[in-house]
Amino acid sequence: MSGIRKSTDAGLTNAERKSLRESEAREAMSDHDDAEKAFHDNRERLRTARLAREAVAGPVLYPAEGLPDETLIVNVRFSTRITNALNVGGVKTVGEIREASDATLLSLQDLGKGSLSYLRKTLGLPSTDDVQSLPADAAAAIPPGQKE
Repeated sequence: MSGIRKSTDAGLTNAERKSLRESEAREAMSDHDDAEKAFHDNRERLRTARLAREAVAGPVLYPAEGLPDETLIVNVRFSTRITNALNVGGVKTVGEIREASDATLLSLQDLGKGSLSYLRKTLGLPSTDDVQSLPADAAAAIPPGQKE
């Protein structure tokens, strides 16, 4: 037998059981405090690492007409679908979007007419191949990249 006594052991007096319960409670609270401190330390470590990554990558920008051509796609807040489609297609900068024809962009997997229209509208570009923009009320109702 291990020799460790617990408050649930049979044959203990009420005083012994009470004493063991108190020590078990102190031990459980100590374990909880240690786990909570480890959790908070890890959260702060991850937060510091994230802030360092964000500082190196630069600020995340909203798509707008005035974005410089050298702005990286990863630094622009496009929908996940649009960002993934552009990354898979090898498009790295806003300038590459501006230079690409509609046919080139539509050939990218998961980038349809709705996403293309959204890109052209938010970056202030006319369609090069007559892809029609969505009406203003329809564009607001459909999140970019959802129905294409």
